[in-house]
Amino acid sequence: MPYTNEPPDVDLDNARRMADFLPRPEELTLKKERGVTVRFNELMLAEIKKAADQKGLGVSSLIRMWVLDRLDKTQPHT
Repeated sequence: MPYTNEPPDVDLDNARRMADFLPRPEELTLKKERGVTVRFNELMLAEIKKAADQKGLGVSSLIRMWVLDRLDKTQPHT
């Protein structure tokens, strides 16, 4: 198929075909998430709800965000 709007620095006439490096669809797996139950006393839960409301988030979303942030800070970066 001829391209009519290719950038001037692209030379498709001398391009070479690359080997397919993507996994086949049947090799792809979905990442499954699992839920956990966490219990808080009423006072602590009220504080978490207040913080979530201030950020416009749900309680679970805020807690998940906090946990992911903490994990990111405690794991060494490679």
